[in-house]
Amino acid sequence: MATNPAELKARVLGFLRERRTPLSVLEDQDGRSATLLDTPAGKSLRLRWEELAQVEERSTRDHPEPYLLLLFEDGRQVALADVGFAFAPALHNSGPLPELPRTFCFRDFGVLASGIAQLLAQEGRGAEAARAILAAIALVDGARAAGFVVSGEERALEELLHKLEERGGPGAA
Repeated sequence: MATNPAELKARVLGFLRERRTPLSVLEDQDGRSATLLDTPAGKSLRLRWEELAQVEERSTRDHPEPYLLLLFEDGRQVALADVGFAFAPALHNSGPLPELPRTFCFRDFGVLASGIAQLLAQEGRGAEAARAILAAIALVDGARAAGFVVSGEERALEELLHKLEERGGPGAA
């Protein structure tokens, strides 16, 4: 298992070269850091190779396509996958949501936001919209905890919350 920054860097760069992902990498001139880009999602992740504690290639029964899990010294975890960046939801603001998947990607936010907007356009769906907003909050909080800038997603969530409030809240018809 790779343990020093040069080996960890080589594993990340090799994975990105060998796999089909929407991710690309821009290395800094000093070779000590890089920016990973997910162009379709409009997201980037800046990392210093020395901040990585471990890099593991994994797959699951539900997602057999290999992904690369980056474990950072500060406890953060980000996966590099065929969907781009993947990360765990954070439940500190949403509360427990047992139906949530274990990981999200930024594409999931777009799907959730679109679904919430559709629910808010229908009568009697406020409670479902509120539950979906909680899932979106967990996704955004997870992305922020993983080190991503989420200001655009926060603005979109604020607009959806405002629409829910205009309808009279989750219980409104």
